Formats: sequence, C-alpha cells, structure tokens
Amino acid sequence: MPFQDVDETDVVEVPRPPTAFERAARKIFVEDWGLKLLALAITLLLWFGVTGQNTPLIIRTPVQLNLIRPSNLDISNDPPKTVEVVLKGSRPNLQSLSPLDLVATVDVSDHTAGERVIRLTLDRVTMQLPNGVKIESFQPSTIPIRLEPRIERQVPVEVRTEGQPADGYEVYGINPAPATVRVRGPASRIEALQKAPTETISLSNRKESFTAARVAVDIPDQKIDVLDPLVDLAIEVGEKRIEKSFSGVAARSISGVEVRPATAEVNLAGPLSMLSELRPEDVKVVVDMSATGGRVAGLELPPAVKDRVKLLWVRPSQFSPIR
Repeated sequence: MPFQDVDETDVVEVPRPPTAFERAARKIFVEDWGLKLLALAITLLLWFGVTGQNTPLIIRTPVQLNLIRPSNLDISNDPPKTVEVVLKGSRPNLQSLSPLDLVATVDVSDHTAGERVIRLTLDRVTMQLPNGVKIESFQPSTIPIRLEPRIERQVPVEVRTEGQPADGYEVYGINPAPATVRVRGPASRIEALQKAPTETISLSNRKESFTAARVAVDIPDQKIDVLDPLVDLAIEVGEKRIEKSFSGVAARSISGVEVRPATAEVNLAGPLSMLSELRPEDVKVVVDMSATGGRVAGLELPPAVKDRVKLLWVRPSQFSPIR
C-alpha cells in the first residue's frame, strides 16, 4: 500500500484551569456588576448622609428675653420681649431645639439707676443649649433700658361700673373695702398713678343695694404690681332722689331755749316717695346756741326717713336766743 503524504496538523492548546486568585479577581471585578453598582450607590448615599449630619449649620431663631435687674431697681421702659440669636451646631442638635423653650437670660444687676444700653455679649447672656450648639451673635446686639428706684405707696380704689339701675332708681354710693390698695413699681409709673381701677361691675336693672366680694383690682400697666389685688364692694341703690323745699319748719335749740326766728325754710333731698309724704310739721330744725350766732346742728325727722333724707340748706342759717 503506497504511502500518502499527510499534511502537518495545528496543535491546539488546552486552556489551563484558572487559579484561585484569578477566580476571586474575576468574581470581584467582572461578575454581578448590577449588584455591585447598587451597593456602591447605597454606600455613597449613606456616606453623604452621615457627613451631612455632622457638618456644622448656622440658623437664626427668635428667643425670649429675660432681664435680671438689681433688687432695688425696676425697668420702667419697654425693652423687646424677644431677640434673634444666631446658633451654630450639627443638624440633629439644631433640629432638637424648640424656639418656645429658648430663653436668653441677661444679667444687668451690676447697673445703677438711669438710662443704660446693654450689649448682648456671650459673657452677659446665658442660654440652656445642647452640647455642640454655640451662640454666634444676637440681633439686635444692644438693647436700651431705663432703671428706676422701686417704690411702694397706697392708691385709692376706683370702682368701674357698667349699665344703669332700673327706671326710677339710682346709685347712692359705692364703698370699696379697703378704700386704698398698695402698689409697687418704677418710681415714675407709681407717681403717675392716681387711682387703682377694679374690674367692671354691672348695675343693669338693679333696684336695691348689693355687695360684691373679692373684686379684682385691674391696673393695666404691667410694670406695676398690685400688692392688695382684691377688694369687697358695698353698692347702695335706691329710688331716685329729688329736692324739695319746706317752709314754716319749726326751729328749736338743743338746750330748749326759744330761738328767733321761730321757723325756717329747709331744702331736702331724698326718695320721691318719702318726700312727697313729708309735711313741714314732721321736720324740726335743731340749733346749737353754744356756737357763735346759733348755728344749725341738724334736723329732727321721722325715724322711717331720717337715714334716707339729706339736708341741703337752711334759711336763715343763723339764729339767736329769745331773752
């Protein structure tokens, strides 16, 4: 059998299996790219979130102002009740703050009486803040105050009323007890206060006297402290009064000595129903002859009316004894 020429064949290399290192590298850098990109995105978001929480922020917020004054002085003007404070700190700490709970306490107890300008500095202002939150500044940075001596005095009570008594009736008098109350505050404000008004008392459709207990004294000036804040009231209400003159009223002396003239004209004020029934013979003028010129000492009236009728005048006003 003849020999045939055989072409030389290509040698095919059999791939070698990857090493453990190559398999690990492939798993890390080539396989599952979608999951790896998602994990990277989540990591970056978390990183930015954490670093953002710790980055210092600056905020401006209003805070209440509390002034600590000297014990013997009062602030007589009206400084602002709030100021703006600039705070610096991390986001969580700043977000935990409630403006309603923030109070800036300013110590001015080292000042004397007079017009003063208080600078809001870190060594003068104290605030309760979380750790890591710092005060940067205040706006306004200064506040004007007027310090005056604190004084105390008695002021008469002024009873405020509203409405009117029933038709045919009127108020005879209003008597507060006590009649004066103690007040305390800056000297200029106390000296300018003439009366201490009460809360309003209604007189609508009243026909008789009444009392009101524990009525509040209501002074609108917030700089003034009322040390006696409650009073009791006795309010006299009765029939409307008229004036009526009586002629030929007999006059007599306290000692019994006859006097000249023997009669006089008197003018009385009292309820209409009482004066309309009163007659000249029901009234007597009492004269005190021990006084120079024999002056009128008073009137004799029936018991039913003597406490309700008032003497306005007597003519003549002087009398002499008959010897």
